[in-house]
Amino acid sequence: MTSLLVRLQLTTWRRDPRLLGLLTAMALLLTLASSWATADDVAGRTAQQQGATSARAEWLERGADHPHRRAHYGDFVFRPAGSLARLDRGVQAQLGKVLRIEAHRQGTPLFSDASQAGTVARFARPDAAFLLQLVVPLLLIFLGATGLAADRDAGRLKLALIQGASARTVARGHFLALWGLGLSLLALVVAASLGTSTALDGFTTLAWERLAGFMLVHALFLAIVSAAVVAAALWARSARSALLVLLAIWVVATAVLPRAMGSTANTLYPLPSQDAFQAAMQASREAGPDGHNPEDEAIEQRKQEVLDEYGVTSVKDLPIDFGGIAMQMDEDFGNEVWDTHHGELQAQFERQGELMTLAALVNPFQAIDHISMAITGTDLAHDLDFQAQAERYRRGLVHALNHEHAYGGPKERGASWEATPDFFAGLDAFEYAPPRWGAAIQHRTKELWSLVVWTFLALLAIRRGAARLERSQRPC
Repeated sequence: MTSLLVRLQLTTWRRDPRLLGLLTAMALLLTLASSWATADDVAGRTAQQQGATSARAEWLERGADHPHRRAHYGDFVFRPAGSLARLDRGVQAQLGKVLRIEAHRQGTPLFSDASQAGTVARFARPDAAFLLQLVVPLLLIFLGATGLAADRDAGRLKLALIQGASARTVARGHFLALWGLGLSLLALVVAASLGTSTALDGFTTLAWERLAGFMLVHALFLAIVSAAVVAAALWARSARSALLVLLAIWVVATAVLPRAMGSTANTLYPLPSQDAFQAAMQASREAGPDGHNPEDEAIEQRKQEVLDEYGVTSVKDLPIDFGGIAMQMDEDFGNEVWDTHHGELQAQFERQGELMTLAALVNPFQAIDHISMAITGTDLAHDLDFQAQAERYRRGLVHALNHEHAYGGPKERGASWEATPDFFAGLDAFEYAPPRWGAAIQHRTKELWSLVVWTFLALLAIRRGAARLERSQRPC
């Protein structure tokens, strides 16, 4: 009986030219969005690889150089796109893609997609996740409200009950039809992405385990939406009231609550502007040693310690270059300043994130958004991980250059001394190692459980609503 009802509902949608046109338009929109986003992702990865190769070539082509000059020349590191950015771009469009690596200062992300675009293009682009999380639920709401509730208003549901079908079976059939439609659209999105990937890069950048996770959590989310739509149709007095209630919930869940919680998080845990953050860091750093100032008190004290260590009275008599030691002192203090200020900033991020997680527990739309970005590698946590790895690389690189400055080369070196090209070629290029997807999703465990709970509650609402409907429609 259930399978018959599912086929009947699908046939009804297919025979209605308006609904068929709507479904066709949605399928085309999802296909185009997924294919376009995948092509854009592949092109972005190619550009990132070319940029990294070009930066490394420029580093090597400089040949022999003084280590401190090379430390100021610096390097560039490129943030690769998330593992499944082709399906969910997350926050990456608002974040920089390039970090400049140099001595005495930590890198600031440059060249985000939004910063290079005009005003209109600064709005979020409709990737596949956007459509699956916002537009497809709207479609399911419309179909559900004009399905089961309309059948009840027209008396067709009462006729089915008289003929022996139970309300629970009818509700189950409508739920499976809606969910099956949602799963079909999800499969279409993935198929379009895989097809484009095959044509452009042959799956070379596709993370299969993350793709499976993406499909599973979105299938669960679509089950929640489908069950909620059927439950509303069962409990509402009419198809119109069911549609109005569902639309109101959709607006609140997708627009009102996320914006309200974002504003609350910014109010309770405000973040400094980039200019204020840099100014505070600069003020703190000025209180420490300055490797470029030979009269700096801390540098003078360290110089005397080195002179005593080598048993000489003049820097000229040292078998090393004290300038490299002074530069590393400057760098070490700057690292402490960065750790302090960036630690405070990251603590604010975490406090905001905890508040948004609490909001997601009562809002499945926010929960799926958080989980999807974590799985696809496009959330803030992945960007902070990239910045942390880039900063560790910067410190290691600058330390190696300062060490060569201090201890490399002949004893009778001068300002014109240069380290060999082989030394610079021996310094490894930056390679970002993204966290494994299991570790990435671990901090979204609460949201995952909330989706499970919402699924149970929605199915329970269907069960109770079906029992209530059967009692009310029972013939006298």
